[in-house]
Amino acid sequence: MIKEQEEKSVQIQEQRGLWKASSFIHRITKRLIKKNAPIGIRYILEAHRLLFAEGKEKEMGGKYRENNPNVERINGSTLKIPHWKDAPNQMAVLDEELKSKTSSLVHAFTKKDYVKLIDLAVSSSYRLACIHPFQNGNGRMSRLLIDFILFRAGLPSIAIKEDKTKYLQAMFQADNGDFGPLRRLVLKGLTESQKKKLYAQKRILTTRGGKQKTLNLRRRDFK
Repeated sequence: MIKEQEEKSVQIQEQRGLWKASSFIHRITKRLIKKNAPIGIRYILEAHRLLFAEGKEKEMGGKYRENNPNVERINGSTLKIPHWKDAPNQMAVLDEELKSKTSSLVHAFTKKDYVKLIDLAVSSSYRLACIHPFQNGNGRMSRLLIDFILFRAGLPSIAIKEDKTKYLQAMFQADNGDFGPLRRLVLKGLTESQKKKLYAQKRILTTRGGKQKTLNLRRRDFK
């Protein structure tokens, strides 16, 4: 009984931490949009700190790992985890790339824009996961980075709702150069978010005589 209560307490702390991290990213993104400023890794570090602000692991929050994990590979992946001393440099490179590619993101209106944006979100998220910069929470931060990029482009943030097995399978296929499954997971989450937003606006649009316009994206666009 005591063990169950402890596990439940940990789950609550994790959920609260993730909510704080996500809320922070949303607040920051609104500022970035207003200033037309790029995404930076320093915001991911702060989100990571908030993720572990409560609980026993709070000391690791917002800090890169200072040792190597007990395993050489990430959750059965064929890719080896970089040495901890290399992680900060690799994150610095990712930081420069993100700043360059997100310095003036605008809302996607065409299929080409959507494909380009989702490719950026997927590739950046995958890079962060492969660098494995943190002692814990790498998966959550890599998925939050997807939200960060989409939200910076004026799109609804998403949550990848597929079960963990499908997400990991998509990541494993990306290890072999096939990003299609991971792109489609992001596309599905984005499509669901947009449908909810359109549904919420439906009565207002109808009352004002407005017309709904949607972009007909299909899976074959993201092979």
